[in-house]
Amino acid sequence: MHPTEIRTSIFPSSAVELNTTSALANYVTEAGGVNLAEEFDILQIVGEGWFGKILLAEHRATDTEMVLKALPKPYVALRDFYREFHYGLHLGAHRNVITTYDVAFETAGFYVFSQEYAPLGDLTSNVSETGIGELHSKRVAKQLASALEHLHMRDLVHRDVKLDNILVFKSDFSRIKLCDFGETRREGTLVRRRNEWLPYSPPEVMLTNTDETYKAVTSHDVWQFGIVIFVCLTGCLPWQKASSDDPRYTRYLYWHNSTGVLMPVRRPKLFKLLTSKAQRLFRKLLEPKTEKRPAGLADLNKFLDDRWLTRTSLDRNTAPGGEDDGLCPSMYSFHSSLEEKNKLLFTLTQYGIETTVDRSAKKDRIRDWIQSSVIDEEEEDEEGNEEDEEKREREELEERRNRNRHGKVTVSSTPANTGSNSRSASQ
Repeated sequence: MHPTEIRTSIFPSSAVELNTTSALANYVTEAGGVNLAEEFDILQIVGEGWFGKILLAEHRATDTEMVLKALPKPYVALRDFYREFHYGLHLGAHRNVITTYDVAFETAGFYVFSQEYAPLGDLTSNVSETGIGELHSKRVAKQLASALEHLHMRDLVHRDVKLDNILVFKSDFSRIKLCDFGETRREGTLVRRRNEWLPYSPPEVMLTNTDETYKAVTSHDVWQFGIVIFVCLTGCLPWQKASSDDPRYTRYLYWHNSTGVLMPVRRPKLFKLLTSKAQRLFRKLLEPKTEKRPAGLADLNKFLDDRWLTRTSLDRNTAPGGEDDGLCPSMYSFHSSLEEKNKLLFTLTQYGIETTVDRSAKKDRIRDWIQSSVIDEEEEDEEGNEEDEEKREREELEERRNRNRHGKVTVSSTPANTGSNSRSASQ
């Protein structure tokens, strides 16, 4: 069913209020002669916070499962709602951008539009404490770069590239999609700094005071892209914020700016997990000076055939804790943290709603993905070592047998003439 066919039964000015009570039944009420419950089956609350509500619903007439994104009127201007909805419709033709349906309407307290549903959630809920492995990180990188290039070719800057805004449609990460265009602006637009998610903010934004303006440029997306892929590879953020008062970022800055000619500079701990070629890639993506940072991601393909993770990085989950341990759980936002998700799951269970994602099984799958992404050369080396060991054992066994046979022949011989007696005996 084409998305535009869904819109025929939706009234843009329906006066339906989405209440703030926890009972699902109260999320949809009848008003103004239009009963939203007759149009949609509300299946569950996917997310809820200051940004509004995200409801998983099924359109009854077409049996289409979709997400209703409800933005609160007190915090979202109608102009901003139209902008996000328009960009969603305009950009959704790309295979790695979320599909926005031609369904939008207004309620007493919310502006609402609909999008396709991602059954496996966002990247935040799929990345483990050790990442998702090299193979899957490269898949994410290639698709995300393609989506961002799609925006940049249209002179748009996403400005909010993070794990929460990358949705997963296949468990092997062969299909991911970029979403949430609430912060998207045309390149060169002056935007006001608000409450950006600090770990993803580039240094030039961090230097801008709150409520002051800065110019939106595509190199901001390149920086955030680098942070996302770094987390996919390592499971950790490289730093809490790209600011001089963050010791981890300061160490990175010192390493990044050094030539290493006069004196070798110690690499930041997490960057030791990366190969020299991968380090070169991240030095480009995470270039502190915006004028030197690439404006796009066209060069990514040059690095996709290179190895990104060192072999020692595979064993780090068994190593004792270190200076970067505190960064690993901090990549979660408030509404996507494990504690908050468990609360949501408990609430949904109370109302008889079963989730479709087995989180324990998902974690096991992630570990399998990590193991499967190990470079084949390692497996071949291990197999070769095992074969060499077996060969040595066979040779030692054969040698012991020869010695035993040799001993039996020389038992009755004169000790001084053992060698000649053994030769004559063998003849």
